Amino acid sequence: MTLTKEKIGFWTILSLVVGNMIGAGIFTIPAALAKYGSISLLSWSFTGAGAVLLALVFSRLATKHPAVGGPYAYCHEAFGDYMGFQVAWTYWISMWVGSVATIVMTVGYISVFIPAINKDPNLSFITGLGIIWTLTFLNIKSVKASGILQILTTVLKIAPIFVVIAFAIPEIDVANYEPFNATDATDMTAFMAASTITMWTFIGLESATIPSDNIENPKRTIPMATVIGTLFVALLYIGTVAIIDGMIPNNVLQNSPAPFATVAEKLFGSTGGWIIAFGAVFAALGSLNGFILIQAQVPLAAAKDKLFPKQFARQNEKGIPNVALIINATIMSVVLYTNYNKSLINQFTFLATLATLAALTTYMFSTVAEMVLHVRHKYEYKNDRKTNGVMVISFLAFAYTIWAIVGAGAEIVYMGALLFFGSTPIYAFIKWQNSK
Repeated sequence: MTLTKEKIGFWTILSLVVGNMIGAGIFTIPAALAKYGSISLLSWSFTGAGAVLLALVFSRLATKHPAVGGPYAYCHEAFGDYMGFQVAWTYWISMWVGSVATIVMTVGYISVFIPAINKDPNLSFITGLGIIWTLTFLNIKSVKASGILQILTTVLKIAPIFVVIAFAIPEIDVANYEPFNATDATDMTAFMAASTITMWTFIGLESATIPSDNIENPKRTIPMATVIGTLFVALLYIGTVAIIDGMIPNNVLQNSPAPFATVAEKLFGSTGGWIIAFGAVFAALGSLNGFILIQAQVPLAAAKDKLFPKQFARQNEKGIPNVALIINATIMSVVLYTNYNKSLINQFTFLATLATLAALTTYMFSTVAEMVLHVRHKYEYKNDRKTNGVMVISFLAFAYTIWAIVGAGAEIVYMGALLFFGSTPIYAFIKWQNSK
């Protein structure tokens, strides 16, 4: 079968990077962070700086080592089969767990229109299931159609954010920033825990590096989209969340499944809340669409290298990994079912933290891969003055990922370790299968 790969350009890739980050967090994360108090505002600045460092690392890797699979491809080249498999496995987990967290967020905003969803776990589960399979079949049909949806939903998600910013600044009440630390833990412990959750909103900054076979001029497009998108999102997050925290009392914010809609209702009445919630639903759908678009690419690349089951390498006539997309949708449906009896905010917080830990593990290995590959190919780069600070930037990004992983807490790190090391028998089975 002859494959005719569809190509997507800079604006689609930029919308993929921005859309995955914004839609995955800004509309719900203020409620998840409210339990820490206004100390979480400090974590945004720190996390934003760490995200920019990681964006610089991935931009460099995409320029010097362009390959389908992004983090997996870089780590496979740097460390070989075993670590390549582990990174592919961990990143794959972070994608579908993160996608389920995004679905929970989407359902939370749909509940603004259908309040029964927030009260009935069965209705919540059915709604989430419909979202998973609708977007999966859209991605199977066409990469370009998925890209068009990505651009549209990115615009729809940014528009309500700017509307809220424009009207909300005069309504800020400084008293709403109390308490500074709402937990029983020390300020440092609360700061670290909040920083791990804020990192969730930047998951997806590496999105442009993954579907490189479907990108026009990837060596130029990927670095530009990654750095510009991350800087834009970091500035937008810090400003917007500061406004939301100043608009809603902390005890109210902690229990709001749709904090952006709550702010809009306060500014514009019930109609405003509905309009913002409508935009937020499409924003969340855009983020989920972006995750679904890229989450099949990593196992596809690993399967081509015989490090994932061969079923993940199957593609339709357009070069779309349709079997991998269906497998991912099935797994997401199961994960959604096992969590649907929890409240939306608790469900979102748990899944988002677990997905963040898995992604941070991938990022950590990628920063080390960047250093290894730089040393290995140093003679190729000897006339490239831009590489003078490569090792420093990579080390700082590595240190940031370690710090953020520690902040996830013992329970989440324990579960993450089980997911990571528990994959070793699967690697042994795949190697045995290949030998036959």
